[in-house]
Amino acid sequence: MFFGSDNTSGVHPKIMEALARANDGYAAPYAGDRWTAELTERLRDMFQAPDALVYPMVSGTGTNAALLAAMTPPWGIIYCHKTAHIEVDERNSVPFYSGGAKLKLLSGAGSRMVPEELRKAVLGDSGDDIHASPPAAVSLTNLTEFGELYRPTDIAALAEAARLPLHLDGARFANAMAASGATPWEMTRELSALSLGATKTGAMGAEAAVIFDPAYQEAFESQRMRGGHNLSKSRYISAQILAWLENDLWLELAAQANAMGARLAKGISEIGGNLAYTAEGNLVFARLPRKMHVKAKAKAKGAVYHLWGPNTALAGDPEEPLLARFVASWSTTEADVDALLAALAD
Repeated sequence: MFFGSDNTSGVHPKIMEALARANDGYAAPYAGDRWTAELTERLRDMFQAPDALVYPMVSGTGTNAALLAAMTPPWGIIYCHKTAHIEVDERNSVPFYSGGAKLKLLSGAGSRMVPEELRKAVLGDSGDDIHASPPAAVSLTNLTEFGELYRPTDIAALAEAARLPLHLDGARFANAMAASGATPWEMTRELSALSLGATKTGAMGAEAAVIFDPAYQEAFESQRMRGGHNLSKSRYISAQILAWLENDLWLELAAQANAMGARLAKGISEIGGNLAYTAEGNLVFARLPRKMHVKAKAKAKGAVYHLWGPNTALAGDPEEPLLARFVASWSTTEADVDALLAALAD
């Protein structure tokens, strides 16, 4: 009953096999290997972006920070939702990497930005006042930190509202793709850069910085080097992502995680819980009475998940709803979900 994070699952066997194959023999360092060349061509074809630049990375945080630092001057503003990962979970890394760029937080709807609020914010910051920071970029998280989905039409509307370069934090990009039914080109056609994450969906540790606007190449490569993310043995990252993409394994794994998230969301509603956000992928946020979490209940039976927000005390009114986060992974089974639901309801 492990629902603490999709980072807790193991590596898919096909990806582990690909790592073993890549380990045979010698290969040029620093992305000069054949696996990285093949990955670049594969992603260019998948995104219908013949000029896209692809860089193997190991950290989603490092990828986001280096990309946004390349896209934004130190005096610029990056617009994001107040719950965005770059704001709440990356320890001020974007302002640090960029040398001072400012994150401007928008409330949006649920955990997503909305076009009109973004448009007003950008217009309000535009102008010739040398004392003010100018608009520079927009960063989206898809799936969002609370499991909600931006569809291609949503991204297009935000692009139209902002008229700024768009960055997408795709730590759960596979889950977003599986949930949307969109093509990779449809989901990314408005973007200047994508942080493509495979770690949460079956890889050992594999991310890729995908730059759709080659104008950011020099700045990104400098940020990557200075930040210690220019990997020597890049073949091991590229080999993972190639295996992840092969025969749409990435979508298969994401669809499994999403299906288990949907099963869990339905079950939680049936036992008296209330969903706090729309469960569109593999993350479920729900309010459940404290009595379902206390020692004699789910936690004592081995359920692993996180109580969320300011109120996580297990002592108190047994009927008070507490917000909890449950995350299904590619390896979560129906039996896992049903066991958790039984433990909560017992």
